[in-house]
Amino acid sequence: MQKQLFIGVGLASIIVVGAVGYYFFTRPTPGSETFREEYNLTLRSYDGKEVPLSEFKRSIIVAHTWASWCPYCAEELKNLHELKNEFGDKITILAVNRAESLEEARAFTDPLGLSGVEILLDPDDAFFRSIGGYAMPETVFIDSNSEIIFHQRGPIQMDEVRARIEELTR
Repeated sequence: MQKQLFIGVGLASIIVVGAVGYYFFTRPTPGSETFREEYNLTLRSYDGKEVPLSEFKRSIIVAHTWASWCPYCAEELKNLHELKNEFGDKITILAVNRAESLEEARAFTDPLGLSGVEILLDPDDAFFRSIGGYAMPETVFIDSNSEIIFHQRGPIQMDEVRARIEELTR
């Protein structure tokens, strides 16, 4: 019994250390990753128009992936809306839906009242794959030189988003 407990604790420790190490060692450092390839992607707006991400070159971008099944996404989208109101034209916020239908996406976002946030549909989930996504939601902060300065995998607190935006807009 003690041997099994010891093995279980050992395996759990290895998993935790590995996850923490992966998290910290795979985070980009400023200038180590760029957003240049993503500018080749074209997504869709709710009104069906094609939106090439190249439209946002030279902008400070907060790109957030979301889906209606994500338990954190509604709150984070509302926070991004607030921050867009706070920072105005200094930032562009892209809210990229992960491969859901227009109907599913609208049913989720319309009640949130997200004016000022660019809500985009990505039917092929190409954007999420292009940023190396593996958690939900994911938020990428891109400076005006197309460098990814921070990539948050999983939920992010509003204070941290604000601090990252302030860092980008100085």
